[in-house]
Parts: sequence; C-alpha cells; structure tokens
Amino acid sequence: MKKFLCLLALSAITLNTAAYADSAKAATGKHSHDAHEHKAKAETKAKTQAANHSQGQRLHDGKCTKCHQSDVYTRKDRTVKNLSALQGQVNNCMKGAAKAEWDQPQTTSVVNFLNDRYYKF
Repeated sequence: MKKFLCLLALSAITLNTAAYADSAKAATGKHSHDAHEHKAKAETKAKTQAANHSQGQRLHDGKCTKCHQSDVYTRKDRTVKNLSALQGQVNNCMKGAAKAEWDQPQTTSVVNFLNDRYYKF
C-alpha cells in the first residue's frame, strides 16, 4: 500500500511538472532550452568584456604609465571619487600629458579597466 501511494505521489508530481512546463511554454512561447541561449549570451558578453578590458589595459600601459604608476589610483587622498570623475580624469590626461588620441570606445575601455582594477565604482 505504501509503495502504491508513493508511486501515485510521484506520478502526480511528474504530471504537475509536465503541465507546468507546458503552461510556461504556452504562456511565453518559449521552450525550456532558452536558458541555454541566455547562458550563451552571457558567455559572449563576458568574452567581449574581457577583450575590452585587455584593450583598456594595453592602452593604459602604453600611455598612462609613462607619467605615473598605479599608486596614483590607490593612494588614500586620491581625487577621483566616482565613475564620472574617473571619466573626466582620463579625458584630462588624454588632452594633457598622455596626448592620447583615443576614440570613445577606446577611452571607455581604459575607464572600465581602471574601474575594474582599482576603483570599483
């Protein structure tokens, strides 16, 4: 009798799970494999971010470290207090001592590199 009740409960759970999946598919028009698509998109985004980070580091190392080392980013009395100020400082350095002729995506990659590595805004 206990085995019968357990089998009956398992059958009900299986039917409910299948019905839930069917109702979700009917409601959204999507299949359960859409999670795989989300994972693939997240992996693509991570690869793009890594490439941008690499570009930002390369540009930074080629220009910024000619004037200062990384301690300017980590000192206690640093003047950059938020992401907007970091963007402004990178722009000032580009026009000034660094004489960097970066386009907007390159500038953004440097800002993102500095933020990820040092500032964490």
